[in-house]
Amino acid sequence: MGPDASPTDEPARRSDASEPARRHVRPWAIFLALTAAGTAADLWTKHHLFEALLSRPDSADRIKRVHAAFHAQGTAAAPQDVLHAAGVERPLFAGIRLTLQTNPGVVFGLRLPGAVVAVATTAAVALVGWFFLTSPAWAWELHAAMGCILGGALGNAYDRLWATVTLPGGAGVIRHQVRDFVNCAAWGYPWVFNIADALLVIGVVLLVAHSLLAGRRGRRAGAA
Repeated sequence: MGPDASPTDEPARRSDASEPARRHVRPWAIFLALTAAGTAADLWTKHHLFEALLSRPDSADRIKRVHAAFHAQGTAAAPQDVLHAAGVERPLFAGIRLTLQTNPGVVFGLRLPGAVVAVATTAAVALVGWFFLTSPAWAWELHAAMGCILGGALGNAYDRLWATVTLPGGAGVIRHQVRDFVNCAAWGYPWVFNIADALLVIGVVLLVAHSLLAGRRGRRAGAA
C-alpha cells in the first residue's frame, strides 16, 4: 500500500475486481480484438492460400490428371475427393506443409443442413457472449479464451454456410465445406487444419489456464 493510500483502498480494489466484465473497457477490448483479428486472419489465410495454390500451373495440371483418371475408371468423384487425391501442397517450414483440403463435416464428420449450422452457430455465439458478459473483470485469460473461441467458431461457420472453392480445369466446385491447409503430419499430427481450429484449441488451453489461476487466486485470498 502506497503512502497516500488509505485502509479503505484495498476493499475498493477488490470490489472493482469482482465486477462483471461487461462494466469494464479492458475485457471488452481483449474479447472483441481477438474475435475480430482471429476471424479475419482465418478467412484471409483460407482465401489467399487456396487462390494462390490452385492458380499455379502445376496444381492445375495435377487436378486435371486426377479428374481424368477418375473418369477413365468410370468413377464420378466428388470435387473434394479430386482435390484430396491431387495433393495440392507446398512446403512451409520445419516439416510443416501447406496442403489444400476441405472438410464437409461439422463434428466427427457429421454433415448437417445449412439451416441447422446457422442455428447451432447462433447458439454458440450466444453462449460465448453470455460467458463473457458474466465473467469477472479481472479474468483476462477467460476474456482471451472467449475471443479465440468465438473467432474460430465464426471462421469455420462462414465456410460451412458460404465458402466456395472452384477447381481448375472443370474439375468441379466445392461448396459449404471448411477449408483446411496446415499439414503437420511430419510432427505426428495426422489431420490437416486451419487457423480457426488452432484458435479453438488455444481458447480451450486458456480456459484451463483460467481454471488453474482462479484456483490459485482463491487459495491466496483464503490465506490472506
